[in-house]
Amino acid sequence: MILKTMKIFVTGATGFIGSHLVEKLIKAGHQVTAYVRKTSSLEYLPKEIETAYGDITDYPSLKKSVNGFDAVYHNAALVADWAKKEDFYRINVEGTKNVLMALKENNIKKLIFTSTSGVLGEEDCKTPKNEDSPYKPKTDYFLSNIVESDLNHYRISKMLAEKEAIEFCRKNEISLTVIRPVWVYGEREFGSGPFHFCQAVLDGIPFVPVGKTNRFHVVYVEDLVRAMVLVLGKSLPGINIFLIGNEKNPLAQEYLGMFCRYLNVNMPAMLPKIFFKPIGFTLELCYKLFNVRKSPLLTRSRADMFYCNNIYDVSKAKRELEFVASTPLEQGVKNTVDWWMKNAKILLKR
Repeated sequence: MILKTMKIFVTGATGFIGSHLVEKLIKAGHQVTAYVRKTSSLEYLPKEIETAYGDITDYPSLKKSVNGFDAVYHNAALVADWAKKEDFYRINVEGTKNVLMALKENNIKKLIFTSTSGVLGEEDCKTPKNEDSPYKPKTDYFLSNIVESDLNHYRISKMLAEKEAIEFCRKNEISLTVIRPVWVYGEREFGSGPFHFCQAVLDGIPFVPVGKTNRFHVVYVEDLVRAMVLVLGKSLPGINIFLIGNEKNPLAQEYLGMFCRYLNVNMPAMLPKIFFKPIGFTLELCYKLFNVRKSPLLTRSRADMFYCNNIYDVSKAKRELEFVASTPLEQGVKNTVDWWMKNAKILLKR
């Protein structure tokens, strides 16, 4: 239970997770300020939201804006499997260092940091990983020794940011809660798997890179942000880390098949992973050689992710936060597809 109204500062507030988090915080009665770039769209933020303009890579602006708050949610990050290597580290690592220094200079003692389960690795794993599992952000994709996967750069940069936050907050006696979501889906998602998959299916792709026996751990965005808000009502001194996801995880083909069903299209044929590896590598190599900024339809990470047994142990959040993801998978998928339809984000072929 949240005991009092707090003044909350949120970075990354216009993003997929951040915009849902802001709504949930406001509904809980908190006074929220969204830290946004001048180029960012405020389309998904509540009209009553207070805003501060700036960028986490601009320390003077950040330090000035974050003054006078009870807690900070740090969500801002470059989340992608296709971007420049230096941008991942500049935004995710250096930007996080700026947030940490701004907290210290403004004597703010509570930070909730959005990380990712990917810092533990997303390679095939038969047993669930928990919060104490070792860091393993790098996956050995096909020919990674020739061209590194950008998804590896993302996960490594998030690991470095998380480690920086833990060390800094421990040293400066700042209460830190690290949230490691599994794969998040829901309304306003345009880049974490389902959206790209559905676009490809609607475009008539005949084959998809999906395994038949592997499980894929997911969480609906509304459940995730509910867990994040719960942190404010708990007395969590020191460093705390939570994996957040559904208690049960579906087969990858079951999960993606639900999207096909609500899109009223057939699930394309599923081929072995070996078929897609060279295609993903060739596309990545060509796009990099010609400096194409738009991501390829298929990358090695996209060709690999839905074949992995991607599972995590989320029992700690249940014990210590009293959190259980409550949205049935079918309902979450239906909500997502309905939102895409209403907002014309996908050209539906019915």
